[in-house]
Amino acid sequence: MRKPFRLLIAIPTTDYLHADFVKSLVDLTAHLSREGISHSVEIMSGTLVYLARNSLSCKAINEDFTHLLFLDSDMVFSETIVEDLTDWGKDFVCGAFQSRRPPYSSCIFTSLQPPKRVEKYGLEPFRVAGCGMACTMISTEILRMVQMKFGNCFTPTPEFGEDLAFCHHATQLGAEIWCEPTVRVGHIAHRPIWPEEAPET
Repeated sequence: MRKPFRLLIAIPTTDYLHADFVKSLVDLTAHLSREGISHSVEIMSGTLVYLARNSLSCKAINEDFTHLLFLDSDMVFSETIVEDLTDWGKDFVCGAFQSRRPPYSSCIFTSLQPPKRVEKYGLEPFRVAGCGMACTMISTEILRMVQMKFGNCFTPTPEFGEDLAFCHHATQLGAEIWCEPTVRVGHIAHRPIWPEEAPET
């Protein structure tokens, strides 16, 4: 019998939480509370993101959460994102999101070796080879499986950063990774504005 849904919202950050992210998070947790969806929020700050991801994964495993939702602190998202990611019943599923630097490529990969990014999103969920963790729902059973086989879940390898290393290990153990392309997530970007860009008066 499947355990009751119990969610850890895991937020690794290197320094601060963007105001637009905080607004999305407040809306999300208020919605989950109204809907009676069991959840907890954990924010972990540090210089090395992979250490935060490892600690957050251990918390999900050790405290008997059924799912972990990674949300990076520079994302904006819908208050219904939990339902949107779980409606298809997949154990490892990400939304659709791009990098925040030019050329703003997809962070979803159809192949890891060689790396090949998604070029166009449709409307139906599709299997992928890997993804960034910026907006990703993972069953704790998959976290536990990877931890038991490889040690820490999110440790970089010579080939991959921590997120794609986890994806590679999870798929080696039989996990399927899915993208739900209708779950569109904004990646907050920054760039300097120079004096010559000021409008003429």
